[in-house]
Amino acid sequence: MRTLPRVVLVSSLVAVWACRTAGPAPGPSRRSTSGAGTSSTAPAPAPTSAPAPAPAPAPAPAPPAPAPVVSAPPPASSAAPAPSALEPTTSPAPAAAPSASAPPPASVVPPQPAAPAAPARPYQDVLRLKQAGLSDDFILNKIRTEGVSYGLTTQEIVELRSAGLSEGVIAEMLRSGQPAATTAGAAVARKAEFSGLSRVGRGFMGIGTTTKNVGRLVVDGDTITFTGAADADKNFSVYAKNVKEFFNTCVLRPNQNLCLEVGFVTYTGDEYRFRDPGWKNGENRLVTDVSNYFRQAFPNLFFSQRSVNEL
Repeated sequence: MRTLPRVVLVSSLVAVWACRTAGPAPGPSRRSTSGAGTSSTAPAPAPTSAPAPAPAPAPAPAPPAPAPVVSAPPPASSAAPAPSALEPTTSPAPAAAPSASAPPPASVVPPQPAAPAAPARPYQDVLRLKQAGLSDDFILNKIRTEGVSYGLTTQEIVELRSAGLSEGVIAEMLRSGQPAATTAGAAVARKAEFSGLSRVGRGFMGIGTTTKNVGRLVVDGDTITFTGAADADKNFSVYAKNVKEFFNTCVLRPNQNLCLEVGFVTYTGDEYRFRDPGWKNGENRLVTDVSNYFRQAFPNLFFSQRSVNEL
């Protein structure tokens, strides 16, 4: 297709050039004609002068004059860029546009943080202590000292019991961290006196028990003191913070157990027990008063009930 315009153009240029070269040829003939009017002898030179127009081709340099016409190829040159203009359409530029709107590769997406692990429950510390072989007494002391609110669920209680923890430890965990008003009612002053209590001791030759040492149990701040009339060697004074457990000893009954004894155990292993003087007749007024007072005055103490068939 490009060859045809060029053939036409060349043909046009040849025709133009032919026309220009053919135009000056008649000149000499006109000159010879005018010369014939002035002289009759002119015809002889005419043949010799005929070659004179030959220099006419000297204007052969004139063909460069059509150079402006030769510039006609600019249309061809202007048409030539058309194919080059088509080339950008095949360039990678159009491919870049889709890449700009395309979603980023999966590898660019930042990794999502892992879900935070559930916080450890406080009861698991107690469970680990038991699994490590520590005694219930040690665990009880830790529970009372820290005062952590365990908020045990039924499943957690079952897990603790299956691990071998006593009901007393679990009960202390349930009370731990609770306000005094929730666990033992309104708090009372740590100052009280209970007269007429019999301290329980070993019987003669260590056989059985005796309750002949009747005295007075006094609470004064953080001190618990007993003074007996029968045996001064049995008197004692302990700090309340050294008391590990407070208990009632109750005789089994069909409808309700009868609690006839009250006592406490220290962290050093000493045990102190008291009864009403008429305990054999079922009297337990003093035991009940002492029990109720200690529950209110020392709400963080561990309280338990020991059940027996008989005292």
